[in-house]
Amino acid sequence: MAQDYDKIFREVLKEVFPAVAQKVLGIPEGDYQPLPVDLQYTSEREADQVWQVTPPGGESFVLHCEFQTGNDKQMLPRMLLYHALLYYPQKKPVQQYVVYVGKEPAQMARHLQSGGLSFRYGLIDLKSFPYQSFLASGRSAEVLFAILGDFGGEPEALVAEKIIAKLGELELGQRTLQLVRLAVLRNLGTTVLNAAQKMALNIDIKEDALYLLGQEAGEQKGLEKGLQKGLEKGKEEGRLEGKEETALDMLREGFAEEVVARITKLPAARIAQLRQQLEAGQ
Repeated sequence: MAQDYDKIFREVLKEVFPAVAQKVLGIPEGDYQPLPVDLQYTSEREADQVWQVTPPGGESFVLHCEFQTGNDKQMLPRMLLYHALLYYPQKKPVQQYVVYVGKEPAQMARHLQSGGLSFRYGLIDLKSFPYQSFLASGRSAEVLFAILGDFGGEPEALVAEKIIAKLGELELGQRTLQLVRLAVLRNLGTTVLNAAQKMALNIDIKEDALYLLGQEAGEQKGLEKGLQKGLEKGKEEGRLEGKEETALDMLREGFAEEVVARITKLPAARIAQLRQQLEAGQ
């Protein structure tokens, strides 16, 4: 199961890792060049993200980052091994971080003092970062990480709608399915899926996504039946009300009328009426 998330992170991060490194890890801007992730010496290891970073006017270094969906008791020796395998061919300073995206609190050891060896890596929990810092990005791959951030007490469904709306401005399609899968890491898969359906978005939910959501809910078959029942109920009781609720939420959050119309598929005239209702305090 962890391999599924590794694949998603690698697919998404290869597009925006320098921006995520600067925002989450505090790494300075500069020239980022990807390095091979297959680390071979006496054994073979594959790292998540390995980059050579050269700050303006500074010395280049190797930046290594692992994304963890759960607590790994072997994380400390793993990172030490990675450090040796990265330093050996590059002969450059190595900065290492583990970005934790799991549900439980991060509890991995990160410091080793053994004889003359002192080793430490950085451990960062993505839940400590405001989701708005990712939502504000102009790149859809980076916007996905908003679902793993700190909601600051905002309703989960509203945050999910904001993220989907922003993806709609940039690039919806497969990004929404990736969002559903990442949302499972926060027990929000069903919330995101419901928000997408409320916004009248058609998502190609594949079998693996249904399976993950089924795990979150406790039973796959029950979820599939619930989704089908919910869709039928939504059609019977009227999708219009849900669309208008979403439009009102988006207008309150400052989205332009044309964007609201494009996402909700409501007529522009109706969007204008809803804005007038808001301004009138209705």
